[in-house]
Amino acid sequence: MEDNQGVSQIRNSFAGANILLTGGTGFLGKVLIEKLLRCCPELNKIYLLVRKKKNKDPQTRLKEQFDDVLYETLHKDQPAFIKKVEILEGEMDSENLGLTDQDWLTVCDKVNFVLHGAATVRFDETLNKAVRINTRGTKEMLKLARCCKYLEAFVYISTAYCNLPQQPIEEKFYDFPLTSDLLIDVVERLDSKTVDDITPGLIGMYPNTYCYTKAAAENHLLKHSQGLPVAILRPSVVISTAKGPIPLGWIDNIYGPTGICVGASVGIIRLIKCNPDAVADFVPADFVANACIAVAWKTARDHKKTSERTLEDHSEGPKDVETKADQIPRVYNYVSGNQNPLTFRNFMNYAHTHGFTMAPSKAVWCYMLFLINNALLFRTLNILLHWIPAYVCDGVAVMIGKKPMLKNVYSKIDKWIHFNEIFASQTWKMRNSNTLELFKELNETDQHIFDFDISALDWNSYMYNYMMGIRLFLIKEPKETIPRGITKQYLLIIANYIVMTIYAIALFWFVKLLGGGVLKLMYKVFS
Repeated sequence: MEDNQGVSQIRNSFAGANILLTGGTGFLGKVLIEKLLRCCPELNKIYLLVRKKKNKDPQTRLKEQFDDVLYETLHKDQPAFIKKVEILEGEMDSENLGLTDQDWLTVCDKVNFVLHGAATVRFDETLNKAVRINTRGTKEMLKLARCCKYLEAFVYISTAYCNLPQQPIEEKFYDFPLTSDLLIDVVERLDSKTVDDITPGLIGMYPNTYCYTKAAAENHLLKHSQGLPVAILRPSVVISTAKGPIPLGWIDNIYGPTGICVGASVGIIRLIKCNPDAVADFVPADFVANACIAVAWKTARDHKKTSERTLEDHSEGPKDVETKADQIPRVYNYVSGNQNPLTFRNFMNYAHTHGFTMAPSKAVWCYMLFLINNALLFRTLNILLHWIPAYVCDGVAVMIGKKPMLKNVYSKIDKWIHFNEIFASQTWKMRNSNTLELFKELNETDQHIFDFDISALDWNSYMYNYMMGIRLFLIKEPKETIPRGITKQYLLIIANYIVMTIYAIALFWFVKLLGGGVLKLMYKVFS
């Protein structure tokens, strides 16, 4: 730990620096941009690599992004902060990232830190597209980083689940079935249909193309990053912010557990397939952003020390020492399960408790969510609680001249449950000693400003803010409608009891009649 506890070592390391950030228009990227600008005000420039859009110029796109409530504090304290952000239009799946020659040279001549978080995060993405963006895109990013004259750190934001076949998951590299280069070559040489046909055989034990191609990207960094200051951050499931910059949990997407909470809040999702006692390894977005910044700081610091030591040793003659070329990128698993475990049962209990106190007035039915681990029971209840009501409601909608919607909704829900089942089926053990050591290396000032100590997080308080953030930012309901939402929730609960009673009676008579018909048929056949 540094001697001067009152000075932010991280802030000083970013003073005057230029940063290249990918994934800056995504959820975590937005949080990372806000944190860098607010807490490292002396940084010089953030370059955002984003996809081209024909109908919007870069400045319009910047204004739209920074109009979000996430950036309110920045607008207040640093009104001119937008001047520090510049868009570089490009494509992750293109050669040289689709950058113009001038933009490529700008990055090479000016950038000190590269934070690479861009990816397609869809679990059902085609392997062709996932490889081009997640794996080949990382290859192009590393090629660009190697051209940077003043590179201090390259941080790749991976996922804690990219090596899911392993148990426990250590902070190290694992063998990949193919080399990244061979995988890229296979995808580029074959047509899309052939790639789709061989996808199951290629990904093998990996749960989806996302995890598989992120693992391939890590393989590329291991094989081709020699001599560069590279590190890998592997967060688990990233959900809403915990501490800042606004008091309530900010979130702008419905991925993962957030989708469950939204669906359950409005009464659409009534059960999910998961092990209630398994650990739900969730981490707040702002903690992940802080960890990413700290990893960049440490990587730059260690790279500088290694460079100085190498120069000293070379000046004294050949020695058996580790040089920059010998270093393997350090891996940081950023997870909650080790220090502050939260089970799916407790997570949903918190969601239910706090969600009821701020029930949305847009709810179509009351909150009712079952966590089912048994496959047969889940399939049965899925038909009874999701699909039969869906067909009934869609049938009524057609009769009154409206567009049926619930069948499509539950098709998507079933698909989501299928792809996420592996993550919720058991407790995945992940080691995080490098991350724990990193936090200890920060001085007291940086531990406060760039806090990512997951052990100190109070899940109960966090879940209150999380559910309020879902209500405000995703369901789009202001606090003023809470009394109306609670009143409606009570009415829906009463309606649910009535409907479920009628439903149960009707189901009983249907089974009875069906059973009687079957018995008569059996009697005729065997008599």
